[in-house]
Amino acid sequence: MTVDLIAYTQRVVPTSDKNPLDIVEEAASICYNSSMTDDYKIAKGCKASGHYSVLEHINFTFYVKDVSRALLAQISRHRHISMSCRSQRYCSEDGFKYVNPFTGEDADVFDNMMSDIDTDYQILKKYHNAKNEDARAVLPNACCTEFYITMNARALIEMSHLRLCSRAQKEIREMFTEMKREVAQVCPEVASWMVPSCEANPKYPFCPEGRGCCGRHPLLADVYKPIEKNKEVVDGNT
Repeated sequence: MTVDLIAYTQRVVPTSDKNPLDIVEEAASICYNSSMTDDYKIAKGCKASGHYSVLEHINFTFYVKDVSRALLAQISRHRHISMSCRSQRYCSEDGFKYVNPFTGEDADVFDNMMSDIDTDYQILKKYHNAKNEDARAVLPNACCTEFYITMNARALIEMSHLRLCSRAQKEIREMFTEMKREVAQVCPEVASWMVPSCEANPKYPFCPEGRGCCGRHPLLADVYKPIEKNKEVVDGNT
């Protein structure tokens, strides 16, 4: 898997602050008729208070390679993203690369299956005059692809809340881990906000996954239990 940050929002003036959060700071300062700060205090305050719209002023563009079409299907469900993806209609997939999610003997079985599919794909084209756009019907979700994806900071953070969760599939979790590492080099503040949903509010961490909870943080229902018990005591004394 390859994940590279290739572009992010910058000011026109080349000598300006290179951290894109500087643009968020300026946009947010207008909301409160305030002066910009050097440590992005206003931008950080907006994030902490849930005023996320100011984060939509900055974008990040990534180049992603050697991930599965299954991952592509998952990420395409998110909103406020722009994608340009390798086409299986115009590009030949002879001898296609693929993502093998298994290990040991299971991985060997999977490799054999992929080899058979590759053979079938080429047979359709060579002996049945199938075009790429028709032969691709036999290709697996494991088939590798590559794409460019652009999203604003708000979308990136909200996607990370879901895809960095331990319940997310390993491949897409690894991709967002790499995205976070790339973003940290140019905007450590946004990278620090790219966390699982259970840690979106670090002061009050809780898991929203119900039975799928990994145990890192308590469930929301468990967080409220002491409050409910205290309420029962108070109600009983009145």
